[in-house]
Amino acid sequence: MRKNGMPWPLRLSQRIAAAWSRWRERRSGAAELACCDPVEIDRIANDLGLSSSELRELAGRDHNAADLLTRRLAQIRLDPGTVDPVIMRDLQRCCSNCDSKGLCEHEIEDQPKAASWPKYCPNEQTLAALIAAK
Repeated sequence: MRKNGMPWPLRLSQRIAAAWSRWRERRSGAAELACCDPVEIDRIANDLGLSSSELRELAGRDHNAADLLTRRLAQIRLDPGTVDPVIMRDLQRCCSNCDSKGLCEHEIEDQPKAASWPKYCPNEQTLAALIAAK
């Protein structure tokens, strides 16, 4: 069956190629960090306000792991430019490590009436405080 005028084998191969590319990108970030001296990793992590284990975990994530945060901020009408950079970095870190990306993306795109956001969001309290301070 064709969807969007493209046969399913082609769509499948495109999805596989995209998944392969994301996997290679994640491996690349982790591999670059693995080449660093542990003292240098600690220094970089400290500069970013992270632990070295958090830095390693983030290095293994997709480069757009926090993209849903930008979309969520737009949805709640909060300008990222008005958020303190330290707070923004923590929001991005939490979003990058979130395990509910599929649900979050579904609720941002489809906006169901029975949405469960922000209950599952690791940034729930910070975003609530930012909205209240607005």
